Amino acid sequence: MKKNLAFLLALLMLVLVGCSSGGGEGTPSPSAPEGTDSVSTTEPTAEPTAEPTDEPAAGDHVVDYKFDVPEGFEETDPSEIGVTACWYRADGSNINLNITEKDSTTDLGFKAITGDMLRTTLEEQLKQAYGEATEATIEDRYFTKDDVCGLPAYQYCYDLDLDGSSMSQIIICINADQTYTFTFTASDDETLALFEDTVKTINLTLE
Repeated sequence: MKKNLAFLLALLMLVLVGCSSGGGEGTPSPSAPEGTDSVSTTEPTAEPTAEPTDEPAAGDHVVDYKFDVPEGFEETDPSEIGVTACWYRADGSNINLNITEKDSTTDLGFKAITGDMLRTTLEEQLKQAYGEATEATIEDRYFTKDDVCGLPAYQYCYDLDLDGSSMSQIIICINADQTYTFTFTASDDETLALFEDTVKTINLTLE
């Protein structure tokens, strides 16, 4: 059940952040700390198509991303859930990254989004997936809008209990030339703590 729930949550995150597939797959780096694999991609991203603003355009174009993948997580085919890259562990815990094009509403959406909005959307999607009678409890741990790598971002962490199966999730969504959404689904508190450390290693190289 936990593995199936983890897979469902990965799918639901695409709805939560309005994501679709795109971007390039990461490749292991030999410079990763012991017990982790550092992944990155040097595939260039598309230039933004939005109209110019008073803010300088330079500095938000991502040319590479890196983060440390904890030991025990294996890279899997991202096309199964329509993301850019994903890593799974046998217990169902997983990490996925999705890179998507921006549209005219993206910047406004980042300013307006709240933890309540995300939680409400998730509750609705769970009911659609499992039925109105589903017993689902969602408890927020935190929601912040702290910048990541100097870029606008939000971070949402919550606990989910669904018909007796429990999981926690961290979502990091970054507003650059495209949106970069890192989703960490943990099967227990120990893994969640591990992911909290992993989040700190996210690095986007900008130009």
